Amino acid sequence: MKKILFVASSLLIVGQVQAGPITPCTQANLNGSYVMYQAAVNNPNLNHTGRCEMNINNGVVSGTCAFDPNVSGNPNFNGPIYGTATMNTNCSADMTISFDVPSGPHIDSFFDVQFTPNKEGFIGKFNNIFGVYGSTSGTRFSSTLPSTPAN
Repeated sequence: MKKILFVASSLLIVGQVQAGPITPCTQANLNGSYVMYQAAVNNPNLNHTGRCEMNINNGVVSGTCAFDPNVSGNPNFNGPIYGTATMNTNCSADMTISFDVPSGPHIDSFFDVQFTPNKEGFIGKFNNIFGVYGSTSGTRFSSTLPSTPAN
């Protein structure tokens, strides 16, 4: 019984040591490539999901997004995005992501996200200028690795 307790307590201590201290975030922590998913949830006519691949460099956002057709089956936006991002010391971040719908309106979306302690992923919420809001999550990814099945 003592051996089991010792092994269990050792694993707990090792897990805590590996986690390391939580450090404040800096603007430089935002730099990198991300894949981000969204789900708009409050307007039956505009509800949709989407996937974006974006790069943030010195607070400047660029990339592409593809939104799935809405519940009515109408096609949705698929194209370039741009914007700004700011990291706070508590690892929350604010992003404004904009895009222009071909033969449609200009859209600004406002993201309020919280990064994980290791600064590799985030979860949060968004809203846009038309009153659509929803949830979002994302993680860092390498744009240079091939998108092939892993072994």
